[in-house]
Formats: sequence, C-alpha cells, structure tokens
Amino acid sequence: MTARMQPEELSGRLSQATEVCRSFLGSGDARRWEVFAKSSLTRETEVVDGRLRRTVQVEESGIGVRVWDGSRAGFAAASGLDASSARSAVSAARAGAAPGPDPMPPERLLGTTAVDPGPKMPPRGWAQHVTTELGLALSSLSGGVLRLGRAIAQEGRYGWRLCTAEDWSVEHQRTVASMLVEVLVGDRPGTWREWIHVADPESFAAEATAARIGNRALLTRHGIATDRGLHDLLLHPEVSAQLLAAISPLFLATPDDQDPLPGLLGPNGLLSAYALTLVDDRSDPAAPVVGPCDGEGLPARRTLLLEEGAPRHRVASFADARRFDETPRGGAVRLSYRDRPSTGLANLRVLTDNGMAAGQLLTASDRALYLLRTLAPVTCDLSDGTYSLIASGVWIEHQRVRGWHPVVELSGDLGALLRRIDAVGTDLSWFQTPGGFVGAPSLLIRRQPVVG
Repeated sequence: MTARMQPEELSGRLSQATEVCRSFLGSGDARRWEVFAKSSLTRETEVVDGRLRRTVQVEESGIGVRVWDGSRAGFAAASGLDASSARSAVSAARAGAAPGPDPMPPERLLGTTAVDPGPKMPPRGWAQHVTTELGLALSSLSGGVLRLGRAIAQEGRYGWRLCTAEDWSVEHQRTVASMLVEVLVGDRPGTWREWIHVADPESFAAEATAARIGNRALLTRHGIATDRGLHDLLLHPEVSAQLLAAISPLFLATPDDQDPLPGLLGPNGLLSAYALTLVDDRSDPAAPVVGPCDGEGLPARRTLLLEEGAPRHRVASFADARRFDETPRGGAVRLSYRDRPSTGLANLRVLTDNGMAAGQLLTASDRALYLLRTLAPVTCDLSDGTYSLIASGVWIEHQRVRGWHPVVELSGDLGALLRRIDAVGTDLSWFQTPGGFVGAPSLLIRRQPVVG
C-alpha cells in the first residue's frame, strides 16, 4: 500500500487476499473458518520550533485465519496480502489446531451497522502546516508566554476485510489522526505535553486546540499553595479519563468467582453516583475506534455499561460471552491481523446529555482542588476496592486560582470516590490511556481526603 493508493485499489487487494484464502480453505477439512485481511499506512511527522525534522512512513499488511474442523480450533497469521501469505496463514492455522469448541460466532449473530466513512488521509505537508498555525495561536492566546517546542503528528489510513465460510463478508476503511505537542510555559522548567485526537484533519481548528491546551498549561504559573483535609475535587477530562480507564476491567465479562464488582457496590446497588453513565460506543463517528462491526463480525453498537450509577451490561467476545454466560453484544476487539479477537472496550465514554458547562462546574464549589494532570498511572485494586491517584492541580477559591499544588496524593475507598461524583461536564474529549480510548468530561467530586 502506498500513500497514493486509492480506496478502490486497497479494496481490490483485500478482496483478492481473502478470495485466495477461501480457495485454499475450500480444499481442506475445516467446517468453519474466518479470514481477516488488513493493510495500513502510518505517517509520523516531527516538527521542532516550526521546522520539519523528520517524516517516517510505515506500511503493514497481513492476513489472520481462524479454522474449526468440528473438534479442533486453530489460528495463524502471515504478513503480506499475496498468495504465499494466504497459503502460509491457512497452513499454519490448520497445523496449529488444538482440541476445543468452535470459537467463532454463529452466522445468525453476524451483521453490520452503517458508520460514517470518515475523512480522507491529509496530504503531505498537513502536519507542518497545522503545527505552525497551532504555535501561532498558542503564542497569541498567551501573550507570548506559551511556545510550541515540538509536535509529532500521526496520520494513518487503514482498511480491512473480514469474511467467513458462510459467504458473509464486510469491509471497512478509515483515516485516523492524532498529535502529541510539547509546550514551553514561560520560564518554568520542563514542558507541558498534550495528546490530541484529531477527528477530522481537514477541519482541524488551531485556535480551539490552542485554547484547550493553553487554558490548562497557564494555570501552572501560579505560586505554590498546599492544603490537606476533606475538599471538593474538580477533575480535568484527562484526569477523569485516567480514573475511568483504571476501573474499566469492571465492565468486561468475568467468571463469577473472580468478579470484584459486587464487592464495590453500595447498599443501593450502585457503583457510582447518579451523575455517571458509561457506554462502550463503537459507532460514534467522533470516537477513535469506529467500524461497522466488532472484531469478529457482530454489529457495532453502543453498549450501556453503567446507567446513572447502576451496572447494566458487560462486553465480551463471543467465546467469553459463552464461557461466562453473557449475552453476545459485540464486545470483541482486534488490534491487528496478528491477533485473535479478544474481549475489550473500544471507546469507553461518559454520556454528557445531562452535564454542566465547565464554567458552571467551577462555580459549583466555593473551594475546590482542580486536578489538571496525573503524575503516575491511576491504580485501583479492584479486589479490595481501593485506589491511588497522584496528580498536580490548582486550588480554586470563589472562582479564583489561589495557588499551584505540584504534587497531591489521593487514596482510599474506590466506591466512596465514585459515589461522590456530584456532576459531569459537557467538555468531553478523547484520550489514549493504558486501558484504551476513553471519552471523558470534567467531573466534580464532593469531599475527598487530600494529602499535600
């Protein structure tokens, strides 16, 4: 695949690869099989002080094959989309088959959901152009206090095709883009880093992005002030996302004897306060991971995980749903052609339909600690219901910043923390976390213990 390859050319290569696999599989004893072919192009551009430093382009393609002969299941993958790659993947899947049930969902569950085709791959030069605009916007917004030092833009175009022995097939192509920017804040040592999900490169808004970065980065210039005791907390969306990522395993199918969720519920059966509703949304065009189906062919959908604090559903691959007595809802993810479909959240998202504007959240408490950024991964011990969060932030008193708190430690009862979420904002943004992509707004949490 090359940068100039048109969508129809990629579609032809994917279709040809799966058809070659089909011919090899048809001559064997597999009762059921599945072929997943994928090709991707990723372009990474680094810009330093407004000058292009490097551009790296990576192309990858390959085929993954699953087979089941009635008593044994096998999986194998091979790089490339040519006939030798197809033969290699099919042969290895057959040779590596081991006793086990059919891991693939029945044809009656397969299907697709209409999804937005997404934007086009931006042209060469896009990264340098938008980072130059972003740098100018940051400088203008801050009166020269903020300076864009380095930016790394990642643009990618991928396409995949999934087909089965039952003549069911689906194909999808999409563009993804993101930026990692490093901003110098006055004479303060170090840099302020931001990861930005770019839903549509063609409509990238430099001014709005600069405001998102600058409004937070400029708060770090205030003098140091510390405190301790019980205080209201306001979590920036990035901090909210890291917290939600830490509890995301609660929403995956699990054996009853290993399930930590019941032990975290309050007396009323709620995991969190009424303000919090969570979904796994695989069809929102603004989300990072979008497709017509999940990783093994079940229609893409929005799965309600937590409704006003009450647990509702969990996600699972077909095999895990069967193993843990869950209803299959399209909860499989497929990271690449090298991987079997596995249970996972695609886009964990907070619903903000009843949220408050970020400005209103700031006025909802006379005195609060506004956490701007985590300084280490948020950890949750789901077995004993505790959490640990180390972050930096600013003290807000009567809607004014009193001072910068460089390191604050929060720990304690996870259930109590979640059930003290008083309100969610409407300022939802997407973040890449250790637990996958999370779309989160600001969160207001009442009366939490703070150790300075």
